[in-house]
Amino acid sequence: MSEVESALLVDGADLAVRPDSAPGILRRVLPILSLSAESPPEVLDTAVRRLGGMGSAGVVLAPALPDGREPDLRAVTTSAERAGIPLLMTHLPSSRAWARIMTVIREDRARAIDDYREMHREAMRPNGLECLLRWLARRVTGNVALLDRIGRARHAFPELPQDVLDQAQGEIQRVLSGLAGAAAVNLGSGVVNVQSVGTPDNAGVLVVTREKPFSPPTRFLIADASRLVGLCWRAEEDARRGRRADQADGHTREAVLHLLMTGNVQGARRVAGAIGPSLADEVRVYVMESPAKARGELVTHCEEASEGRAWIVKCPVYRRHIIVLAPATDDTDAMEEALRGWARPSNGISIGGSEIVALRDLESAYGQAFHALALARGQGTGYARFSPSGDLAALLRPRAREWAEATLEPLSAYRPKRKQDPDAPELTATLRAWLDFNGGAARQLKIHRNTLVARLRHIEGLLGRSLHDMGTQSSLHLALRILDGPGGDGDQVPLDALLDDPEVGRWAHLQLSPLLERDPKPYLKTLRVWLANNARIEPTASTLDISIPGARKRLTRVETMLGRSLLNGPSARYDLWFALKVRDSQAASTTSK
Repeated sequence: MSEVESALLVDGADLAVRPDSAPGILRRVLPILSLSAESPPEVLDTAVRRLGGMGSAGVVLAPALPDGREPDLRAVTTSAERAGIPLLMTHLPSSRAWARIMTVIREDRARAIDDYREMHREAMRPNGLECLLRWLARRVTGNVALLDRIGRARHAFPELPQDVLDQAQGEIQRVLSGLAGAAAVNLGSGVVNVQSVGTPDNAGVLVVTREKPFSPPTRFLIADASRLVGLCWRAEEDARRGRRADQADGHTREAVLHLLMTGNVQGARRVAGAIGPSLADEVRVYVMESPAKARGELVTHCEEASEGRAWIVKCPVYRRHIIVLAPATDDTDAMEEALRGWARPSNGISIGGSEIVALRDLESAYGQAFHALALARGQGTGYARFSPSGDLAALLRPRAREWAEATLEPLSAYRPKRKQDPDAPELTATLRAWLDFNGGAARQLKIHRNTLVARLRHIEGLLGRSLHDMGTQSSLHLALRILDGPGGDGDQVPLDALLDDPEVGRWAHLQLSPLLERDPKPYLKTLRVWLANNARIEPTASTLDISIPGARKRLTRVETMLGRSLLNGPSARYDLWFALKVRDSQAASTTSK
């Protein structure tokens, strides 16, 4: 019997002489037909047939015969069977039967409304689809499974009844193929209700199983729930596609950044051109630090401020960082003004900006912006621009290329024995990333930490040097930077001889001057001890006989004084190691004289 929404008292004799009404008009109505001694069988027969023609949900017979006599229902029963409608019998008077039926309808309607409210409340939760299916499983006291178009279970609560699904496979496939919108099967050991959900491009079925048969209200509940399940599933699939698109976009942007960092400008331009915007010939790099939850909003602000022309990347190494490659145009100042307006200590946003550089020099510009970020954070201004103080690699490059090549020759000449092993370029990229980002190199390279550790051990074996030594790190970092630029002339010159140059001495003084111009104690000493302990905080604090937070606070202060990042990479630690080495060498030379 279909769902009943109302009951109606009808007069059989009156109905028998009325003309036919519209078909289906009583589809959700339950007529109550009163029987009396004066009701001729042919009148009742006509009345039942006409109620059937109007699509009645059924017919209730309320006899009103004297002396408790039972009516002759053979003719009426035959008419009901022919009309295909259920026939019910009650001993209550018609008015009382109507009142009882309407009470039941109102109670069922109230329960249904409560169910609808609970379903919608569950569907509105963050993981609405799972919550809704769990609720339905509890409500029907059974198992609920959502299958996709190929019959794969996407969700199942409280468990996946695989044996039952196998037995009902025929009905499930019939609904999945679109031959039926719903199906039900009694397996003896339990009952299965299969309901179509979703849209043609994302079709599936909702399978509900339990031991006891489903009552009509429960079947209606499952049907209503299936429609809401379909909507939630579509929303979940749309959200999943959106996340995949965002991930693909993010990975593409990271790939472009990686290509630029390794000097493959043409490759980066080709990839960037596929999704836009195109890369400008000259850029200013900004590194923006914000609370993680504000990164998305900050990206939107940058896109609006640059009118969609800036290349914006969520940093793969530092979760709170955004890297912006702003084209150097007439509107560059407008972009910078917008960034200054957002950067405030109160909202946790700090921004560092580089000089304008050619796109091929992006790695250098990123380091500049990163150092400026440390300055902005330390000064509490929210924004800072990089202040150039010389480049040791550029200073040494004309005479140091032979030295750099010889230093890295064991690595660059390496050929793996197996095709699947990393080759020289991969190991060089690993070394470069580790020197810049240390443990964050695994995220930058998209490899597992164990893979990173294994590669570093292999590099140590090839070079015959410990990568945990600050002097080794500084030399390798300098060699990589020298080889990034144009070639030089001359024979191989030892590193000490390269550093023994008046220009290099002036460079070293310039690096340390912010500390030397003030009382060098305790900051210069802290820096020296930190570098001597291979940039490790714990032994630094122990040597200085101060707490670990105290040592970190001093180094943070040094960052602000120098306008360079120390504790995070890209770090100025390598330049400062060389600056102290040159200064100490000059001091020793002066003393010996």
